[in-house]
Amino acid sequence: MKKLFIKDLKEKQRVDTTLLVTRKTLGVSKAGKPYLALKLMDSSGELDARVWDNAESIAEGFSVDDVARVKGSALAYQGKMQLNLSSIKAISGDEYTLRDYLPASERDPQEMISELDAIIAEIKDPYIKGLLSTMLAAGSELRAKFMQAPAAKMMHHPYLGGLLEHVLSLCGLGVAVSGHYKNLNKDLLLAGLILHDVGKVFELSYERSFGYTDEGRLIGHITIGTELVDSYMKKISGFPGELRMQLRHLLLSHHGTLEYGSPKRPKTLEAIVLSYLDDLDAKVNAVETLMNDPAGEERWSPYQRIFERYIYKGKYRCEEAGGDEPCPPEEGDVSEAPSPETEHPEEATKEKATEFDLFK
Repeated sequence: MKKLFIKDLKEKQRVDTTLLVTRKTLGVSKAGKPYLALKLMDSSGELDARVWDNAESIAEGFSVDDVARVKGSALAYQGKMQLNLSSIKAISGDEYTLRDYLPASERDPQEMISELDAIIAEIKDPYIKGLLSTMLAAGSELRAKFMQAPAAKMMHHPYLGGLLEHVLSLCGLGVAVSGHYKNLNKDLLLAGLILHDVGKVFELSYERSFGYTDEGRLIGHITIGTELVDSYMKKISGFPGELRMQLRHLLLSHHGTLEYGSPKRPKTLEAIVLSYLDDLDAKVNAVETLMNDPAGEERWSPYQRIFERYIYKGKYRCEEAGGDEPCPPEEGDVSEAPSPETEHPEEATKEKATEFDLFK
């Protein structure tokens, strides 16, 4: 059966596809008849669904976080697509690919991890290079999780492969900044950028839906990651104590301030830069996601709690850059740029007078 994605649904279409169940509620209608209210999703979006007939017996065939085969019809309700289902039943894990049901990076995970391998190969410090190569060794469980994990549940890069995409973006920033600030230890900074969120592979759950593990809620990714990295450093013969201390500090301080969850505030040059770059990349990704989100007005996002403001979605690009705005004339070409005197002579006179008055 070919999968039909939510984004491709059309009103009155007969539906036979597979979707991830993210919410399941058994209710009773005004007429006293049981019904099922569901939230379903795939990598292209989410929608509500209802089961009006045989709700109680159908409910026994699936649970929240199951990928299920659904049959029914699509309809528009209050401007949004919804499904009326006649049947829904869970399918086994070998019948689907997770990236079809959860948001995922547009980049290929194998391509991204190969890019990270190339970055690690360029590191000159043998201890840092050895640490990173060992932790992310080909075929290791940690490498597989690092390729799959989101960077967060909601705030930034909240999709499969998001952590690796975030790390690669940070590495690009780190290389650029290291070339500008000569006192930065580039290898140390890159190690911090690559490993700062490694604890998230165990803090977050992402096998069926995005959430938190028990370890994630009780301990958190900063402590999990620091302990994990430290366990690897202890196994490397002769690993310098100063380097071990500074790497641990990078992980412990990367959230920047105590109120944002950092046990320590950044106290080294590399830690300060790591904290700012991490915050920058997270916020840019969050805004870019808003810019591409059709929700809200055409030029403004819905109110964003994380930023405590609305975000303006209007864009400017001149025609020569592929946009809609007129571009300025080339240097020396004034034929398409009328002077204020010819277009609005009275305004030009006022402007000149004002400029003259300012320099009296």
